[in-house]
Amino acid sequence: MLNSVLAYINSHLDGNISLEELAKVTGYSPYHLHRKLKEELQEPIGSFIVKQRMQTAAYLLCLTTLPVSEIGLLVGYENDSAFSRSFKSTMGSTPKTFRKQQDVHSKDLQQAQYVSLKCEVVHLPEQQAIIFPCIGNYFSKEIYKVWDKVESFIQSEGLTPDDFTYVGVLHDCQNVNLESACRYDAAIICKKPLKLNVNKHFITTLPVGKFARYKFCCPVAEYSNISALINSHLLHEAQLKHTYGISYFQFQTLPTYSTADNLFIEWFIPIN
Repeated sequence: MLNSVLAYINSHLDGNISLEELAKVTGYSPYHLHRKLKEELQEPIGSFIVKQRMQTAAYLLCLTTLPVSEIGLLVGYENDSAFSRSFKSTMGSTPKTFRKQQDVHSKDLQQAQYVSLKCEVVHLPEQQAIIFPCIGNYFSKEIYKVWDKVESFIQSEGLTPDDFTYVGVLHDCQNVNLESACRYDAAIICKKPLKLNVNKHFITTLPVGKFARYKFCCPVAEYSNISALINSHLLHEAQLKHTYGISYFQFQTLPTYSTADNLFIEWFIPIN
């Protein structure tokens, strides 16, 4: 029971976690669940949830470059001041101060993770991208070596990483092709019109359509588990069908082999 509750809490930190919802997960009545959790956790469930939100926020502050306000939203706070007050009360410093001290804290947070099972249905518009194709395992850090070529290309053009949006294009389903290499494209989308010295064969239009969007952040070694969790939620809770087609990892920053772990990712999965 406790494991089910913890799993639900940690995958719904960006929403309103009510005792009634937790009761549905466990099969207990809200009254009995509240009493049982207090015995197990040695504290009220409300204060436990706040601690989980703040510990996850600490992870995102130290190991990503997400804006503080966005991190607040990811752990369930729409008000910046309320997030800052809650974080300082739990962690002993404001989010901005904590981030400045990340060298002190980051080692203890390396194996933490974030996943949101809030499924959002979106329509992706047509976008032109420069692609750097490769073959590899989506669940291996080795796949990120192609992004080093992207970094070299950007430098050779005299541009900066801020000039582009970064998308990993997944042509196959790694959960199906566990033992085989899959097609993967590192795709970059110009944020503004730029004249680039690029072979036209490497310019493509990314497929458009209807997608389910999920958000997560974790070490690459956890991609397989996160993928299974999200796909299960898509089918059973969201009740949406994963259709054949390309899916996308959209990155918040330029990913490279050395920075592959703990990237914040928005995963767009094609659906009917």
